[in-house]
Formats: sequence, structure tokens, C-alpha cells
Amino acid sequence: MIRIRPYKRCDQAALLSWLKEERTVALWKADRFSWPLTEAQLEAYGRDFSREADKAAFTALNEAGVPVGHFSFRQIDWEMGTAHLGFIVTDPAVRGTGCGRQMVRLALACAFDLLGLSRVTLGVYDCNQAARRCYEAEGFVPADRPGFETVFHGETWRYFYLQADRPGCKSGS
Repeated sequence: MIRIRPYKRCDQAALLSWLKEERTVALWKADRFSWPLTEAQLEAYGRDFSREADKAAFTALNEAGVPVGHFSFRQIDWEMGTAHLGFIVTDPAVRGTGCGRQMVRLALACAFDLLGLSRVTLGVYDCNQAARRCYEAEGFVPADRPGFETVFHGETWRYFYLQADRPGCKSGS
């Protein structure tokens, strides 16, 4: 069982330890981070996400209070009731144990029940099948939004969007 709390500066060490490979960072970074990931980048991220009303970052903790995951909301549109879920990562030691699904479930509960949002989107690369299966298992479906392609060391990755709507809300409401 995990719980979530707002992201703190002390969580940087966990993120740096989980994001040690260039490929992992490339799958995670969106348009914000660059390789190699540094404390300075995470410091700026934490500062920005704590100050701006359209962003919120969280850390997932295990029963002992040890960080096991991270996610954030960006592009929160309070009027439209939408947000983009991103920067999703778990400790490699807990991958495949259901921790990621628990964290995504808690992220959606936070978005719908705590923040009062009606739709959450996220993006995932086609080469990240484990992540896609996790998101779809928690209710995400393909979004009607064009994706894009990027190249990583000669591999072409297709980025596509998924969405989850608050239970009881119809698409677009």
C-alpha cells in the first residue's frame, strides 16, 4: 500500500537514483529536462511546481515512508476541469509489483476527488508498453489529440495521448 504527499526538495535524491539511464530520462523528461539529469534541474522543477497554480508535484511513499514513485500535474485548467499527468516514474526496485498502478490510481483520485477535475490526460511513447498497460488498466483510453514522433539514438518513438474522465462525466464535460 502506498500514499502520496506533495513533492519536497528532499525527494530529489530518490528521483536522481531512479533516473540514472539516458533512455529512462528520455522517456520521462517531456520538454522540461535534459540529459544528464542534475540536482539543479530538479531544484528548478520543484521551485516552479510549488509556485505556479497550474502545476502540482507529488511523491508516492511506501508503508515505511520511503519514496517509491513520483508524478505531477501540469497545465491544470481550473475552468475546464482538466490537467495533464506527467513525470511519472517509480523506483526500479518496485516496478512490476503493482506500485505504479496504485500510484496512478491515487493520482486520478487526487485529480477527481481532491482537485475537482473532470479529465486527466497523459502522454506515453509506443516503446513504453509497460507504462501504457498500467495507464490503460487504470482507465485511460486513447485521446482525440494528435501525437508526434521523436528519434532517440536512431529509434523512432511515437508519442500518443491517453485520457481518463471522472466517473460519471461524459467526454468533453
